[in-house]
Amino acid sequence: MNADASGPRSSRGKSVLFCAECRFESALSDGWLVVSDGDERTVVCPECGHVADHRSERAAPTPQHAD
Repeated sequence: MNADASGPRSSRGKSVLFCAECRFESALSDGWLVVSDGDERTVVCPECGHVADHRSERAAPTPQHAD
């Protein structure tokens, strides 16, 4: 089903993150602690310290062929 374009719109932007522990909410650029270490990135809630996201930006593994 498609959303009704004439209906009420949320005042939140698409880039708002929510903390699952304390319900803190804010855009990534407005308050979240972002820790980068090499090819890894961790997003931490500034209110309670909960890790909201942890990602590795490594390249996809190279397929191996059976001999």
